[in-house]
Amino acid sequence: MSPEADTRRVVEALYAAYLAGDGEGMIALMSPDVEVTFLGQGTFHGIPAVRRFMRFSAGLLVDVDFRISPLIIDGDVGSAVWHETATTRAGEPWENHGVDVIRVREGQIVSLHENNDVRLVTQHFPAYEDTEASGER
Repeated sequence: MSPEADTRRVVEALYAAYLAGDGEGMIALMSPDVEVTFLGQGTFHGIPAVRRFMRFSAGLLVDVDFRISPLIIDGDVGSAVWHETATTRAGEPWENHGVDVIRVREGQIVSLHENNDVRLVTQHFPAYEDTEASGER
């Protein structure tokens, strides 16, 4: 399989899991030492830290309509330009847009950088605090 085909397969599987609300399916695509950055919330190193952040962020939005256009694949990098609408946990309308940059090596996500309108994130969501960290990586 070419690097582009492998990258596309993994990136498309990531978004399929996201749209299905399958956080563990997303995590299954990540390397053990993955680095995930969500602007406005933090950078998370390793599966345990990513899992803790995903637990925190689950339920911050409901009735999410998430659309990707376009999805660009170049070698081991996938970039997804996205737009979403939803309702916040507090019942307020939500609309944001951004681009995710995802690097895939040997069939696993090694980095995911989610770029968005940080102003909206800090206005509508509580700041993430990792109260469960136990020194795991």
